[in-house]
This record gives sequence, structure tokens and C-alpha cells, in this order.
Amino acid sequence: MKGSDVRSMPDKTSRRPQKRARNARSPRAPSLGAEAAKADQYIADQLKAMYDAVVVEPIPDRLMHLLDRLDDDGEG
Repeated sequence: MKGSDVRSMPDKTSRRPQKRARNARSPRAPSLGAEAAKADQYIADQLKAMYDAVVVEPIPDRLMHLLDRLDDDGEG
């Protein structure tokens, strides 16, 4: 490295994160296209359906007994 200018190399320890340009597009910019938008909607619909199915499931008896025991231990 003889004769090279060390000052031109960035110092990784003191380097600040670069600010994003104001006009930079977000990852969800409208330029995704119709196919990607369809895929996003499909995934969102599937996740909602799965969540709705889990929400209506009853809480298992073992978990309810455990919660009752924990409540009793906290009171006494």
C-alpha cells in the first residue's frame, strides 16, 4: 500500500448511517405490479383465515389449570 492515500478509505467505526433520500421509494411502492399485488393479497387473506380459525379454538384444559395454579401462587 505504499503511496496510497489512507484518508480516502472510510473508517468503519466512525461512519454514520446514510440518510435516505426523500424521494426514495419504499419497499411497498406502487411499482410492484399486478402479479405481486395479487400475491400480497392472497397471502394476507390466507393469514387472516388462519388467524380467525385459531382465535375461535378453545383454550386447552391443561393451560387453564396452569393459569389457575399461577394465579393461586401469586395470591398466597
